[in-house]
Amino acid sequence: MSASLNRKLRQAHELLNAGDAARARALVELALREAPRNPDALCLHGVCLVAEGRPREAVPPLARVLEIEPHHGAALEHFGLAHLMLGEPAAARGALASAAALPGAPASVHMRLGIALIELGRVGDATAALERARAMAPEDADCLINLGRALALAGNATAATARLEEALRLKPGHPDAAYNLGVLALARGEPEAARRWFERVLAASPGAADAALAREGLASAALAVGRTSEAIDHLRAALATQPDNARACAVLAGALFDAGELQEAEACARRAAEGGAGAPAFVTLANVDLVSGRLDAALATIEAGYARTRAEILVGMLAYESRQACDWPRWHAAWTEVEPRLARSTELGSPFWLLCEPTTPAQQLDYTRRWARERFGAVKGEPPAARARGARLRVGYLSSDFQEHAVGHLVVEALELHDRERFEIFAYSHGPREDTPLRLRFRAACEHFVDIAREADEAAARRIREDGLDLLVDLKGYTVGDRLAIMARRPCRVQAAWLGYPGTTGAAFIDYLIADPVIVPPELEGAYSERVVRLPHCYQPNDRKREVAATASRGDYGLPDDAFVFCCFNQANKISPELFAAWMRLLGAVPGGVLWLLEGHSLAGANLVAAARAHGMAPERIVLAPKLANARHLARYRAADLALDTFPYTSHTTLSDALWCGCPAIALAGETFAARVSGSILTAAGLPDLVTRSLEEYAALAAALATQPARLDSIRARVAHAREHSALFDTEALTRALEAIYLRITG
Repeated sequence: MSASLNRKLRQAHELLNAGDAARARALVELALREAPRNPDALCLHGVCLVAEGRPREAVPPLARVLEIEPHHGAALEHFGLAHLMLGEPAAARGALASAAALPGAPASVHMRLGIALIELGRVGDATAALERARAMAPEDADCLINLGRALALAGNATAATARLEEALRLKPGHPDAAYNLGVLALARGEPEAARRWFERVLAASPGAADAALAREGLASAALAVGRTSEAIDHLRAALATQPDNARACAVLAGALFDAGELQEAEACARRAAEGGAGAPAFVTLANVDLVSGRLDAALATIEAGYARTRAEILVGMLAYESRQACDWPRWHAAWTEVEPRLARSTELGSPFWLLCEPTTPAQQLDYTRRWARERFGAVKGEPPAARARGARLRVGYLSSDFQEHAVGHLVVEALELHDRERFEIFAYSHGPREDTPLRLRFRAACEHFVDIAREADEAAARRIREDGLDLLVDLKGYTVGDRLAIMARRPCRVQAAWLGYPGTTGAAFIDYLIADPVIVPPELEGAYSERVVRLPHCYQPNDRKREVAATASRGDYGLPDDAFVFCCFNQANKISPELFAAWMRLLGAVPGGVLWLLEGHSLAGANLVAAARAHGMAPERIVLAPKLANARHLARYRAADLALDTFPYTSHTTLSDALWCGCPAIALAGETFAARVSGSILTAAGLPDLVTRSLEEYAALAAALATQPARLDSIRARVAHAREHSALFDTEALTRALEAIYLRITG
């Protein structure tokens, strides 16, 4: 090497060490004119480009060094570093592993190899590499921080915290150490501690990238306690400095959706999807479509997202929403992918989606437990001590359905009938505020009607805790709009689930499930994470005050005057292709008969009519019933001859409505909670002979009742008797039995 070349490279090194990479590179480029294939000059050129944040340009000169001298340690290290900066950890790992194998490899090589291995998910190998780097450079804060990251990913939170705190002692203002401590605090379910760490990152006056990460962390901490508007503010601030941050954009889109800002949520989710944010962006886009009534657009969005990301949440969503559309070929394709994953995944979506599917009680429990642990595992809350029992038991009900909702219609009279001398009733409403007659009944039924719709989960849990309840009862489960995160904070010593969700919650913080002897017989108790307590007849209450409007003529409903009318007013997602095929065979056996179904989305209606045609049925034999106010809807049952159950998600409110209005019904019972509700209802109504155990038996009974008028008239007379004399409609007796359960489980 000439003296001139040696001098230029030495000066370039000095400039680079002083932080002036641009001037160092200029000197190196002069040196390369003199010796274009000199490996040291080529390597230094690449190193300068890496230092300037230009990794793509650094790769070619470093690759040329390795062609000339394959074991050039500095070139291997910086070739790996350039690929790390480009987000290409596999290429980085190869070069860094080669560098680490060379004699005298510095600590920085082992540290960067550890980073590449973290990115590749090889956490054990990453930890080993980073431990080697730490042994060589025990006071290198960056090494300690990355070792902390690896240990955290390995599940060793205690050791991870120790390494990160050690890094902070070496460099008190290091933003990466504070940020990772915040992430660990979030994982432990300590959002307030996390918030303090992220605020330290911001206080350190970091660059835009660190500030954006801190803002994202603050948003996560806010979302963990239900402070959605605060999270939105942080995410907007992060995007102001990093407008192309697709990850932050996706989280913001989800928060905006939760806040009801649909237009902005959609725009933000679209940006995030285009920026490669992955599944969350597509989930939000699909949710915006769904709440806007665009089921066909939602399905297309979900399919496009799954094709791009292969994310399990999207294929689970596709299976469920295909059922909503009655698009059974699409459902079958999605379910074929979902079913094998049930035994290991926690990402397929809400357990609610499984209730319609051909699953066993054990499968539902297994998936739901894992899903609940993933969703609530980091949420902390110690149950309060038992209060001194007063003259009255304090019972709280948590729901968004104290309004015009199926659960609201069922439960309102039971709440009205509570014994005020022995029970003090609290209702915690997180649903919409409306002044309907039903809402006013709830307000009058409960001594304390508390609107927590705009309160964060943490604040709502604190309020409930301060009310000193003896028992808190959730009426939602995993149905739309649940706030089980409040229950996860353990605001009450004894917590139970009842009525709103036909299945196990799989959650350790729900102590009891209120069922009945038919829905959960003793031999099936093992499929529930909760302790099962039973009402003596049916777990489902009924409102004997519900109004039924005058029934119109069949012609007004679009029905033939002289036809036998089968009806099913369940949601379309409960209709399985096998059940629909049985219905079509039934129509074939009953000349002139029609099937009266609840009109949902137009896509579902069109698919049902097309399916009927494929079974050889004329389209006019399917009649769709539009949505009506509840009293007018109930009147339609008096124009029908026989109500047909769905399976495996059976009829709930719809069946008791049919019986209340005098319409006979048949059911098909299985083993899961959702598959046994209709059997419980009919048994409590004194009609157990209308509960079948196979699809063949179900179809045969339906055909017999449709073709034997005298037999059907006898059933109709028993249904009319049940309204006044059966346990199903004895709401006062049910309420007394419910109160007895409350006293027993809180004692």
